[in-house]
Amino acid sequence: MRLLCRTTMAALITLSPLSIAAAQTGAVAGRVTNATTNTPVPHANVQAFVGPERRAAATADENGVYRLSALAEGRYTISVLRVGQAVRRIENVVVRANQTTTLDVTTTDAAVKLEQIVVSSTGKPDKVVDAPADVSIVTQQAVAARPSLTVADHVKAMPGVDVSTGGIVQSNIVTRGFNNAFSGSLLTLQDYRFATVPSLRVNVPFLFTSVNEDIERVEMVLGPAAALYGPNSSAGVLHIVTRSPFDSPGSTLTLDGGSRAIARLSARNAGVITPKVAYKISGEYMRGEDWHYTDPGEPTNLTRNGSPAIRDFDVRRYVGEGRLDIRPKDGVELTTTYGLTNVGSAIDITGANGAAQVKDWTYQSIQQRLRWGNLFAQAFLNMSDAGNKDSLDQAGTYLLRTGQSIVDQSRVGAGSIQNSFDVGSRQRFIYGGDYIWTNPRTGYTIDGLNEDDDNVTEYGGYIHSLTRLSPQWEVTAALRADKNNRLEGTFLSPRASLVYKPAESQNFRFTYNRAYSTPANFSMFLDLLQARNVGGLPFNVRAMGVPPEGGWDYRRTCAPGLAGGLCMRSPFPSALGTPNTYVDANAAAYFPAVIQALSSRLPANLLPILTALNPTSAQVGSVMRYLGDSVAVNPSSLTPIEPLKASFVNNYEIGYKGLAGGSTRLSASGWYQQRINFITAAQNSTPNVFMDSTSLRTYLTTQITAALVAQGVPQAQAQATATAAAQQLTPGLASVPLGTVTFDNQKLANRPDVMYTYRNVDRTISLWGVDVGFDQTLTPRFSLEGTYSFVNKATFDVVSDPRSDSLRLNAPKNKGSLTLRFDDVARNFKSELRARYTEGFAVNSGVYASNVNEQLPGQTTCPPTGGTGCYQYAPVPTATLIDAGFTLGLPNIAKGASWSVNATNLLDHRVPTFVGVPSLGLLVMTRLQYNF
Repeated sequence: MRLLCRTTMAALITLSPLSIAAAQTGAVAGRVTNATTNTPVPHANVQAFVGPERRAAATADENGVYRLSALAEGRYTISVLRVGQAVRRIENVVVRANQTTTLDVTTTDAAVKLEQIVVSSTGKPDKVVDAPADVSIVTQQAVAARPSLTVADHVKAMPGVDVSTGGIVQSNIVTRGFNNAFSGSLLTLQDYRFATVPSLRVNVPFLFTSVNEDIERVEMVLGPAAALYGPNSSAGVLHIVTRSPFDSPGSTLTLDGGSRAIARLSARNAGVITPKVAYKISGEYMRGEDWHYTDPGEPTNLTRNGSPAIRDFDVRRYVGEGRLDIRPKDGVELTTTYGLTNVGSAIDITGANGAAQVKDWTYQSIQQRLRWGNLFAQAFLNMSDAGNKDSLDQAGTYLLRTGQSIVDQSRVGAGSIQNSFDVGSRQRFIYGGDYIWTNPRTGYTIDGLNEDDDNVTEYGGYIHSLTRLSPQWEVTAALRADKNNRLEGTFLSPRASLVYKPAESQNFRFTYNRAYSTPANFSMFLDLLQARNVGGLPFNVRAMGVPPEGGWDYRRTCAPGLAGGLCMRSPFPSALGTPNTYVDANAAAYFPAVIQALSSRLPANLLPILTALNPTSAQVGSVMRYLGDSVAVNPSSLTPIEPLKASFVNNYEIGYKGLAGGSTRLSASGWYQQRINFITAAQNSTPNVFMDSTSLRTYLTTQITAALVAQGVPQAQAQATATAAAQQLTPGLASVPLGTVTFDNQKLANRPDVMYTYRNVDRTISLWGVDVGFDQTLTPRFSLEGTYSFVNKATFDVVSDPRSDSLRLNAPKNKGSLTLRFDDVARNFKSELRARYTEGFAVNSGVYASNVNEQLPGQTTCPPTGGTGCYQYAPVPTATLIDAGFTLGLPNIAKGASWSVNATNLLDHRVPTFVGVPSLGLLVMTRLQYNF
């Protein structure tokens, strides 16, 4: 009993200090509101610090009310963070024991870009100035002030960003170069879900399901981001974040109009049904007339349904999106979103197949998100439909070079989960995983015979460590591992950064990122016609992906004395075999078939002699050449084409972001990259077999001479006649392709198609560049913003094949912008004047290559110097373009009403921004908007 009493007493003595300490704590509580609108700021993150150590944290509720509890007596710094709001820090907040200190905080919209909160660089809320990456942001206010048709218009002047525009809605967006006609290198997200076409993995901004009026902000992260986002983020991340209905109730009506017969009507409505349930619906309809352009690579006699298949320059689109947010309790949020875009008509270019006439293309997305404290999880399904039910349907999208109907009913489903936890006040860990399922359904058009074996599954996981060493130093370390079921190996993406903050508004960073990109689905499974009956002969050109299991190899089971044992397929009959079967690469055997096919074009007096001839391979030799090329192909150069591999980027970067004197924002980045392994553009990989012109001329001379002598013609006369005839006949006969040296693969149809496919180039290139941006407040109303970007190389000689043009940056080495802004708050007037400079550059992207001779449809040869039947795309010229715009509030007409005008290319300087697209001139957009 005594022992029990002593033990109880000891326990009470031990616990009494804890009880006293608990009784001596206090709290800070209050409400967060917006100073401009006097409305609550829900879900603001409120934290209490003593020096660098965080002592408490809380999230404001729907009414902006927060409470920080269990704070020991003392003085604290209270920090309030909320996306879209300027960061507030209140120093020397006194907390007394057993008391609650009331602290109401007002915030303002973040006008200074460095004060904006972003989430794309680390997966957690960060001020731009604190982010360990080069991040740019377009605010909601900037989006609202600029009438535009796609998000591309809002990022054109960002440092490090390249935007190529193909029409009033068509554009490609990349960062730090390596653009393409059909580009998906920049990971593009809308509210954390992919915004790409599922099976093609290509970014098509005019298919995004958000409307401008619903955008909260646009975040652009330069440089690799695979450690957090996984595959195919080696070129950075573009993240479009839309507004929550809880934070932005009300309605917006917008009417846009402009040149090119543009008309656009948009509406948005959001409301709070109960304190726990809110909704949002938005939509738009637009139409316009695209810039006219004639592509020399497209045939002029193409028909569909008996009518000419010409370009339709009308652009039509409608977009709709609905969202339901549920907050069952504090700290928990469920978000359900459905979006749909239908493009009734537009033109967009592809790399391997030229331009496509988009008709009735529908894109849909369903997404479910969950936030529960630090836990984030989501699942989404994106669905595409190109407008055709099957390959025979001619109502939907088709290729302008072949008339081929495109079926794309593909889907991509993905799920991700992320969580974080703190260890003390200086250490945070973020970890998570992702799963991606790509399911192309192309009706045997895009993927052809690969249709039933083209699914791809990817999954991976990651962990991030964020360590605050001191108020000035922070370290980020991360590692991610990913698998792809169609590629060998596990892909690792490490990341490390060191951030030094000498002051609250200054940031120096040193970063290393390694990222990878997997081959796009189409580069593995593509099986699509590029051209029919080239040169009027029964040879088609087909774009093919590289099978991930085994790649391509040439069949070498034929006569070893001919073309090294290579086999070919021929559309012509011969004694070697029936058409389209594997036969010896013996051109002589097809001499009779060629004479018969060309009989109407041959001299009538010589036709009986030519019809009787049947040369042997010893008399007329064979030679291999690629269509459109005059150089003979050595059989030993036809080596197996290996399965495609992932490409890697090692990126080293040093950067600075900061405020100088309270009126100048400066950001600067210097980066060095190593790019490892490349996948070439699709190139001709199956040469054709022709009759050797030298031996053919000799054979014709000999045989015609003998036949004429047998007819009684004197020897000298017969010799002269035969020599002249052979000289005349040989070029035409020797230019006829007799067969195609092709691959040995069961997935190939029995056709002599010329195959364009991809190859790995296992080389490493190095390049470096700088990106600079600044904002300067000149007066309370005037400000100046500028950007400049430089890349040290535009051409990279990584391909040894003389038929291939060099790898190109496909973007300017030098570019910059300068923007003067005027903001008169008292008069509700904003305006801007912007100059954009881009240096000219050459392009090599699939069928679009500048300064390279291409044959017109129907031609089989194109001399290196050009000539009849050939064409060249010109390089993209250097251009300096001027844009201008203004927004005027109209409170006298209606509260919340405004009028905006935006002019792109004000001086109407007609220039193309890429190869294969029209030259764009002045485009004026005007907007009437009413918020209520």
